[in-house]
Amino acid sequence: MEEPATIEQLRLCAGCPKMCRHMCPTFLAWRSDSPTPHGRALLIYQEAKGTRSLDDRAIEVLYQCLECSQCLTWCLPQVDIAAAVEDVRVRLVAEGRYPRGLDKVSSAIKADHNPFGDPHAKRSKWFVPTKNEGKRILYFPGCTSAYRETGIAKSTVSLLARLGYKVNVAPDEWCCGSPLFRTGFRELGLEQAHHNAAVLNKAEGQEILVTCPGCYRTLTHDYPQLGAKLAKPVIHISQLLERHLQALRETDFGGPITYHDPCHLGRHCGIYDPPRRVIERISGGKVTEMARSRENAMCCGNGAGMRTLFTDQAKVIGDARVLQAKEVGAKFLVTSCPFCKNMLASRAGDGLTVLDLPEIALAAWDSSSKVKI
Repeated sequence: MEEPATIEQLRLCAGCPKMCRHMCPTFLAWRSDSPTPHGRALLIYQEAKGTRSLDDRAIEVLYQCLECSQCLTWCLPQVDIAAAVEDVRVRLVAEGRYPRGLDKVSSAIKADHNPFGDPHAKRSKWFVPTKNEGKRILYFPGCTSAYRETGIAKSTVSLLARLGYKVNVAPDEWCCGSPLFRTGFRELGLEQAHHNAAVLNKAEGQEILVTCPGCYRTLTHDYPQLGAKLAKPVIHISQLLERHLQALRETDFGGPITYHDPCHLGRHCGIYDPPRRVIERISGGKVTEMARSRENAMCCGNGAGMRTLFTDQAKVIGDARVLQAKEVGAKFLVTSCPFCKNMLASRAGDGLTVLDLPEIALAAWDSSSKVKI
């Protein structure tokens, strides 16, 4: 049951004029008040006060949340509905009352240590060790870069080598646990976390580099809160590239570049400027901002189980974000998240090229890069 302070926050949200719903991606997707911050707060508050239990429809609404925290940007009393939803999801999983569509993902992570169910033995198949003997860095690519967006992982290693790093990839990396923590499977997520902490602490490298904001948030926020302590600092690729701005190459991309702020990197971890500084350095011009950017950036639609459970609605949200990029005349839509890149590229259509930050940085460096521009 929720704590008194949480219940009071939920009461504030449930009684609010709910202006945040107009910015909520799930309101756009369903055009209903139920799957909005207000609707979710009302359900949790009513259950806490004993006036309504969480029936199947209520549980569905609680899983229609992207946990993107867009609502928090607009909330004067700073009611964190995403955190409240995540806590209730943990209880629902413990009670066996979660949507069964999540079983495929959780079972795949338990068996193969990735949400796609691909063989664990192929996780690092993309990796070719670097030959230089520079500063040692430990790269944690995450599941999406390792299995679905290998161009991001390969571009990252290539960039690191050019910047003088000797790259190491942990021999037995598992899923960071983010898909599990966000959907309520905390205990299974803890298994991944404690395994990874042990592996990463032993592996060679002065820092742990991640390209996935979900991994970044999980390793820097969830792990320490849940007792899985890392002995090395964790850094996101945008922060590392910002350190080496002067070493990056500049090229003419032949058109405007816009940037999509990943929710986990921006609103959840406060990293907004490093990716933009990298893009401006390699392109020689300013980022063309979409109407919704930085704290107000719209989610891509691919988070917290949304694409797994509600595929059509996730596509509606992805389409809306792509349209916002096209409305400002962008030729390139750059993000710094494999999950976001995967979703946005699948919805982009003609006239807009979607790239992740290390991919476009490598394209600027090397005209023979296999990155398609």
